[in-house]
Amino acid sequence: MKTQGRYSHTLNVRELENAVEHAFVLCNSDKINLFDLPVEIRQFDFLTEPEKFCPLLPEKKSDKSLLSKEILLDLLFKYDWNKAAVARHICLSRAAIWKYMKKWDIPNEKPA
Repeated sequence: MKTQGRYSHTLNVRELENAVEHAFVLCNSDKINLFDLPVEIRQFDFLTEPEKFCPLLPEKKSDKSLLSKEILLDLLFKYDWNKAAVARHICLSRAAIWKYMKKWDIPNEKPA
């Protein structure tokens, strides 16, 4: 739980539950260690100032994201439609990427 405490983003209950289940499945001992956790949680372990690394995050929670359909499409093509990589790049969850894709009618699979 130390890692979750240093995690730069707020985990919702479902994300935390999924992370613990993921760790439990991968765990080879009677204790879960850092490397049993999903990479999305491990990678932010030492990130203390997300605004330096996440230029698309709004400065205040009341502000809107700077993400646009065009930026999201560019990132999806850059990362070969890997939604997890795009999410890491812009410091959002994979679920947020899926929601934006649905909102802006972006297909789930890379166009041919």
